[in-house]
Amino acid sequence: MGVVNLTPDSFSDGGFYQSPQQAVDQCLRLIDDGADILDLGAESSRPGAAPVDADSEWQRLAPVLQDLAKRPLKVTLSIDSYKEETIARALDFGITMVNNIAGLYDRTYCEQLAAVPGLAYVCMHMRTNPQQMQTDPLRGDAAVRDVESFFADKHAALTACGFAPERIFMDPGIGFGKDDSGNLALLAATASFAKDYQLCIGVSRKSFIGRALSLVNPVDRDPPSKMLELGQVFMGAKIIRTHAVAPLVKLLKTMNPSRSTTC
Repeated sequence: MGVVNLTPDSFSDGGFYQSPQQAVDQCLRLIDDGADILDLGAESSRPGAAPVDADSEWQRLAPVLQDLAKRPLKVTLSIDSYKEETIARALDFGITMVNNIAGLYDRTYCEQLAAVPGLAYVCMHMRTNPQQMQTDPLRGDAAVRDVESFFADKHAALTACGFAPERIFMDPGIGFGKDDSGNLALLAATASFAKDYQLCIGVSRKSFIGRALSLVNPVDRDPPSKMLELGQVFMGAKIIRTHAVAPLVKLLKTMNPSRSTTC
């Protein structure tokens, strides 16, 4: 899953793709690099980020989606948004995955989404919200227990709304309301979680990597990100959400030349 941030303030690449043409070019670049999914987001979820209203979010997304909808793309289009209005608008442009950092929309809307043929759902764990999530983060095994409970509850809720299990992906939300010990404990628990759930994991360029290795520039965290991502694949993750697609695709093909690029 290649990440495309249409924001001025994302932690890793804020401002890189603010114009629609820059964003579309990055989408096409990620496809060439081997991405199976493009995840477009127009509101930063970094710690302390200010919320964006639905209209502003859509103004950033609309021209990019309009351009991509005209192209014969052979990838899944995903929208990273917790706003029902944004998802409703994006459905008209061929998206087939929603990525909700807030976990679930309300039950009625989840039922409406479940009725959309083939639509997949990524349900992420986050403690509180981006403005407050790092004020009292989950630590160590407490993070694992909280995510375990969240997964069981939300997966059951999505199933009850009509989503088949193969359309549901659970995301432990690395960095979203966890301290470094919590992040590491969750990564170590991937193999256990993968026995019961399809997992989407995002560690790319995250700040806990920077703190561990004294890497201030997020782009400099790409090499250790690939190491962690490859490990998560071996532990059973189904989707790897990443900024740098090409290096991971090369690693996967090196480890298993016969496999497809899909994790």
